[in-house]
Amino acid sequence: MMKNKIFAAVALLCLTIAVTPFGLSKQYEVELVVQDGKKSKETDALLMVEDEQFKIVPKKDKFKKDTKEFDYTSLKTADYSYSKKPMLSGGGAVATAVLLGVFVVPFLFMKKKNHWLTVQTEDEFAVMKLGSSNYRAIIAEFETHGVTVNEIKEEDKKEGKK
Repeated sequence: MMKNKIFAAVALLCLTIAVTPFGLSKQYEVELVVQDGKKSKETDALLMVEDEQFKIVPKKDKFKKDTKEFDYTSLKTADYSYSKKPMLSGGGAVATAVLLGVFVVPFLFMKKKNHWLTVQTEDEFAVMKLGSSNYRAIIAEFETHGVTVNEIKEEDKKEGKK
């Protein structure tokens, strides 16, 4: 009788361990650029990668309203850059117009290069600053889900290339 209970407990534990990770989303620490009044700022956030969609959830309650949720299939562009400010491909025209109006000021004073990922749908966008330890994994996640991530280089932008 005791052997059956131990066997059942071990079997249940093995099933729980084997099944649980597949149902959970992967999470990455990022910073999301949000609007704070007339200014913009970077706030700590979690990028939650799921099978069909991903979410960017700010950690601070003040910015929870700025949570972004995108289906991979709805993305028009995904641009990665390693630069002082986020750079966009020619297809990022809507985001560019919005960024120039709202987000340009904080980036003017940056001296250090950062890893940026800008994603855009038909009517929404998000700008994320990625960590130096996780940017490769995040790009791989997007590409695994069928999203082409365009790498925009500073020298390409200076020469007018995409």
